[in-house]
Amino acid sequence: MLKPYIYKIAVRYFFSKDKKTIVNRINGFAFFMIVSAACVLLLVLSGFAGLKNFGLTYTSSFDPELKIVQKTGSYFVISQDKLDMIKGIEGVLDASPVIEEKVALSNELNSGAVILKGVYDDYYMGKMLDSLSLIGAFSPSKPDAIYLGADLASSLEVVMSDDFSLLATAAKKNSRSLFSFFPFNTRILDIEGVYQISSDIENKFAFTSLKTLSSLMGVGENSYTSIEVVSDGSVNKSDLEKEVNALFASNFSVLDKQDLNPALYKMLNTENIAVYLIFSLVALISMFNLVGSITIMMVEKRKDLRVLEILGGQKKDFNNIFFSLGVFTTVFGTGLGLGVAWLLITIQNFYSFVYVPGTSIPYPVSLTASNVIIVFTTIVFMGIVTSAWSSSSNAKA
Repeated sequence: MLKPYIYKIAVRYFFSKDKKTIVNRINGFAFFMIVSAACVLLLVLSGFAGLKNFGLTYTSSFDPELKIVQKTGSYFVISQDKLDMIKGIEGVLDASPVIEEKVALSNELNSGAVILKGVYDDYYMGKMLDSLSLIGAFSPSKPDAIYLGADLASSLEVVMSDDFSLLATAAKKNSRSLFSFFPFNTRILDIEGVYQISSDIENKFAFTSLKTLSSLMGVGENSYTSIEVVSDGSVNKSDLEKEVNALFASNFSVLDKQDLNPALYKMLNTENIAVYLIFSLVALISMFNLVGSITIMMVEKRKDLRVLEILGGQKKDFNNIFFSLGVFTTVFGTGLGLGVAWLLITIQNFYSFVYVPGTSIPYPVSLTASNVIIVFTTIVFMGIVTSAWSSSSNAKA
């Protein structure tokens, strides 16, 4: 444990100015670099977190919060009573059964593949889908109709006309072999509407009534591929899985958005780690200024330390004084850097002085407690190691 006078002397050295201007400049520059390192690291991590959240609102906006699927087999049968039991689970706000299958769409000139989702009239995303409508409207109550994305509609050269329709083709689910005489089912679908959000989603998803897709796939009534669950945020996927399997004899699995897009989330997490490591290296380089500051202070204060030695101070206490000085500089500098970063992030969120290049969209930033803790821990740890190494090395010299 450090002696009390060590802290007092270290604090005095930290706040007092030296008679020599060059010493003040070196100390001030070291403090400034620590402030800058903490500020920049938090800004970069917050900017990446903001871009991550912004991107996920588009790429995973059509993915349910939680999705119940069967572990073996693609289809399962569930009655309305059992569905109501799922809706009655604590924390579950809604549960929408759907059929989701890859279907080929074609007309006389063009063709393309899409994931076609069959839904009921009360589908929980109905209002959102209708709000995204570019032409027409989302209305799953209409039979033999399709609601598709703008990019896919453009590639298929869709025309909103009573005379225009698309041929949907899908493999029969009750067919044992593709070498049978009739391995595919087809159905003529009218264009109900076109939605617009992002090209990736527009090319991936299309919607129709559940009855229409059931008929196309050749499956029976109350047969579904999944149940999409909306919760109040208090439902854990593992707890929901236990409750669902306790209600039914079938073996169900519950997936969240990360399970539905593992490659996307893995890529984002890898990029986040890479950004953190790169800017942590920049912060480490800034610690060389702290080494110089501690070194020059030990040389400058040598006469003062001789007085302390005469008064009974020990040599190891002198090392601890400058170690404590380095720690104080790091902690105060990191705290100030985090404060400056918080101020800039707040200004960006309210007044938007930085925009995404080439657009009028404000650059998204997201300040999280985890990033603040990561930055504070990283910079302070580097400062402690640097201070310990610098003070001990200079003492030996």
